[in-house]
Amino acid sequence: MGNPPLVLIGWMMAAMGVVGAGLTWGWPVWFIGVTEIGLLSAAYGMARKVWRQICENEGRIRASLHLLQQETKGFKDPSPPHSEPEALGVELEQAIVQIQARMANLKEERENIAAIVEKLVEGVVAFDSKGQVLFSNPSADRILGIDVRQLQGRSIWEVIRNKELAELVERCKDLGLHESQRAEIEIHSPAPMTLEVYGLPFPLANQKKGSVIVVHDVTQLRRLEQVRAEFVENVSHELRTPLAAIIGYLETLIDEPSLETPNNRKFVHVAHQHAERLSRLVNDLRSLSEIESGKVVLRWESVGVKGVVEEVMEMFQAHAQKKGLHLLNQIDESACAWTDRDRIVQILVNLVDNALKYSSEGGTISFQVQRLNQSIIMQVNDTGQGIPSTDLSRITERFYRVDRARSRAEGGTGLGLSIVKHLVQLLGGQLRILSELGKGTTVEVVLPASTQRSLNE
Repeated sequence: MGNPPLVLIGWMMAAMGVVGAGLTWGWPVWFIGVTEIGLLSAAYGMARKVWRQICENEGRIRASLHLLQQETKGFKDPSPPHSEPEALGVELEQAIVQIQARMANLKEERENIAAIVEKLVEGVVAFDSKGQVLFSNPSADRILGIDVRQLQGRSIWEVIRNKELAELVERCKDLGLHESQRAEIEIHSPAPMTLEVYGLPFPLANQKKGSVIVVHDVTQLRRLEQVRAEFVENVSHELRTPLAAIIGYLETLIDEPSLETPNNRKFVHVAHQHAERLSRLVNDLRSLSEIESGKVVLRWESVGVKGVVEEVMEMFQAHAQKKGLHLLNQIDESACAWTDRDRIVQILVNLVDNALKYSSEGGTISFQVQRLNQSIIMQVNDTGQGIPSTDLSRITERFYRVDRARSRAEGGTGLGLSIVKHLVQLLGGQLRILSELGKGTTVEVVLPASTQRSLNE
C-alpha cells in the first residue's frame, strides 16, 4: 500500500504547472508561494480522504474475504491480512477458486441425492409451507397417480384427492423438526391400495417449515397377513373337532379296567397329555387370530379390579396349593377400570398361568394396583426364576420361550404373552414387563380409570 494515489500525483503536477507559469509570466514570488502551498494542501487533503476510503473499502473486502474463506475452508482460522494490494488480489482469486470448487461439490452432492431419491421404491413428495408440491419422485407418481406435468405449485388437495393423506400433510406443519407421524391409509385411485405413510417436517428459508411424506405400498403385505390369519383360523377350526374326539376317547381309555398293564396306561396317559397340549395350542391360535383380525367385540364397562382378581385366583387356587405357592390379592376395593371384563379375565389367566409355571415351591404371586393420573396400573408380581434381560425385548413374540425344555414340560404353548400383548393393545392400554433373573417378574398392565372414561362417554 506504499504507492501514492493518482489524485495526489495530479495535484502535484498542477502545482508544478502553476509555479512554471508564474515564473514565465513574472508573477510575484509571494503569490506563487501561496498558490503552490494552497494547491499542495488541497492535494494532501483530498489524497488523505481518498486514501482513508480506500483503506475502509479494503477492510470491508478483507472481512468479506475472510468470511468466504471460513465458509469454503470448513470454518478454519483465516490467514493473516497482507499489506499489498497484489496479496489481496491473490486472496480474492483463491477464494473464487475455492467457491467454485465448493459449488461443484454441492452440485455433485445434489445430483447424487436426486439420483438416489429417483430410484427409491418408496414414494417421496415434498411440500412447501403453503402445502404446495415442491418435488415428487417417480415411485410417488406411480403409487398416487400423480401427473408430473401438472405437479409444480399445486396444493395437496389438488394433487391427491384423499382426505386422510391431505390431513396428515397439514398436521406435519405443527410438528417439531425431530417429530414424525405415521398412518395406514386406504386409497382407491389409481388402484385400490393400502399405503403406509410417514409424514415429517423439514426446515425452509426464512424460518419456515415444509413437509415431506414417504409412501410405502403395503397392499401385498396386508393381503398376505390376511391370508395367514384366515389360514390359521380355518386350520384351528378344523382341528378342534377331531382333537375333541381324540381327547374324549383317550379319557375313556384311561378309565378302562383292561389297561392294567403299566406300559399301556402310561402310553395312553402320555398321548392324553399331548392331545390336551395340542388342544390348548389350537385354542390359543384361534384366540390370537380373532384378536388380530378385529373379530373380538368389546363390551366396555366399569370393572372392579379386586373382584376380577378374586375370580381368577379361585380358578388357580388348587393348582397353587399343589405347588406350594401363595396367591395374595392386595388390591383396594375402590380400584376400577373402564374396560372389558372378559378380556381382563383372559389377560389375568394367562399371566397367572405363566407365574405358576415358573415359580418354585414356597413362592408368592401377588396382585397390586397403582394410580397414575387418569390411569390405573395393574401389577402381577411373582417370586419365580425371572427373565434374562436379553430375552425381555422378545418375550411377547409368539412361540418365543426363554426355557424351551421347561416350557414344554409345563405344557406351555408359547402364545400366552403374545395374546396378553394384543389384548392390552385392543383395550387401549400398555404392557410393561420388569424382571430380574433369579428374583422374579412384575407384569404391569396400564388401563384407563373408569372415572375418566365414564365422564368422556
